[in-house]
Amino acid sequence: MFQRILIAWDGSALAQRALDAAIDLARRYEAELVTISVANAPPDAETAADRDESAGAARRYLTETFEAVRDRATGAGVSVEHIVVESADAAGALAGYAHDHGFDLVVCGHHRSGRAGRLLLRGISDELLRRSSTPLLIVVDDPA
Repeated sequence: MFQRILIAWDGSALAQRALDAAIDLARRYEAELVTISVANAPPDAETAADRDESAGAARRYLTETFEAVRDRATGAGVSVEHIVVESADAAGALAGYAHDHGFDLVVCGHHRSGRAGRLLLRGISDELLRRSSTPLLIVVDDPA
């Protein structure tokens, strides 16, 4: 059913829950698993150096948090790749990447309580619902 699964990763606990769901699907369908993070450089930064510094810090954080949980997939017998892209439009970058690279499913988290995710999940799932042509699996946080 699913051959290529893309996971939105921001390093949050909810992103880890989404990763666990995607690992289960990948194992079940023997699918390729790729996580994607969007490093957002503020377009209104005063200088290009400020934008580059912000994007670099985001890239380091996203990479480090993913490396800390990569063993979840390998322990389940699923290989996973991590991609970091830079964009001021996270939902557009995710939807575009999924479409351009032929993914069958996008998995992302959503905070029902309105709490904002650290770098990626702040309203991204809502925006993906409107903009993505790829099917979505949205993992919600536990009710408080």
